[in-house]
Amino acid sequence: MMMQGVWNHRVYRIERLLGRGANGVVYLVTMLSAPDDRHGGAIGTFALKISANAVDLQSEVNALGSLEKQRKTLSRMSDRQDNRPFLVDVDDADVNGERISFYVMRYVPGESITAYIRKKGPKWYGIVGGKLLAKLHNVHRHGWVFGDLKAENVIVGNGGEVELVDYGGLTGKGKSVKQFTEMYDRGYWHAGSRTADDGYDLFSFAILTIHVLGGKGLRERMKKALPQMREAKELLDLIHAHPVLRLYEPWLFHAIKGTFASSEEACRMWNDISRRLHRSGMRPHRPTPLWMKWFFAVSVILFTISIVWWTSSFE
Repeated sequence: MMMQGVWNHRVYRIERLLGRGANGVVYLVTMLSAPDDRHGGAIGTFALKISANAVDLQSEVNALGSLEKQRKTLSRMSDRQDNRPFLVDVDDADVNGERISFYVMRYVPGESITAYIRKKGPKWYGIVGGKLLAKLHNVHRHGWVFGDLKAENVIVGNGGEVELVDYGGLTGKGKSVKQFTEMYDRGYWHAGSRTADDGYDLFSFAILTIHVLGGKGLRERMKKALPQMREAKELLDLIHAHPVLRLYEPWLFHAIKGTFASSEEACRMWNDISRRLHRSGMRPHRPTPLWMKWFFAVSVILFTISIVWWTSSFE
C-alpha cells in the first residue's frame, strides 16, 4: 500500500504492521523518492503512526519535537553526530476517501527486549537496562513521562542500541497518565497514583525487569492475587526469591517503593550496580536443566544396581 502526504507530499510504502495501541497503529514504512517508484528510490525506513484522535497525536508530536530540538542542539555542541531524527514528518493523507493524520519517526531494526535477553542471556540486561533508563531520563528532563512502558515498546538492535516505540502514552508531568498497560501500572499494584512523574516510569521499568528476568513468576502472581489484595510487597517477595532479580534488588526496591528523587538518580544507581557486577565477575545463577537431574538420578540407580550385582556375585 502506498500513501502520500497532502501537505509535504512525501511518499511512503507501508511494509508491515509494527504495533497497535489504544490510540493508533504503527507501521514500518519505506520513504520513496516518487509516488510511482515502488521498487527503487528508497530514501529510508521509518515508523509511521496513524491515529483517529488528533489531540493525542498532536501531544505526541509536541513531545517528539522537543526531543528533536535537543538532539540537534547536542549534535551541534559535540563531535558526535546523531543522524537519526526523532521526528521525520507530520502530515495528513487521504486513504479510502477519508483524511487521516499521521507522523513519522525514526525506526531501529531489532527485536523486543524480551527476545533479545532470551537470546543473549540475562548478563546483558545490565547494559541494555542502563541504556533504556537513559532514554527515559531524556524524556523526563523535557517535562514528559513515557507512560506506557512495556516489553513490546522497547526494541533492541543487534548492536545493543535501545529504542522506545509507540509514544502513545506520553503525558506531561503532573497530569494523569493517559495510556498504560495494567501489569506495568503502579496503580494496579496499589503502589502509587497514576500521576505522571519520573517514578511512574521507574516503577514500570522495575516491572519490566521482573517480567524479562523473572520468567513466569509475575504472571502467576497476577492470576492468583485478588485485585484488592495486590500490593508492592508481592513484587518485593518475588524479587528476593529469584537469584537473578536479587542482583538488582536494591535498585528495584527503590523503584517499587517510589523513593528515587529523579530518573537521573535512578540511572546513577543502576550503572553503579551494573559496573559492580561486571567487576566482581558475578554471573546470574542458571538452574540445573531437568534432563541433567534425570541423568544424575538414573546414574545413581544404575551404580547402585551394579554394586548389588557385584556383591552378590561373590557370595
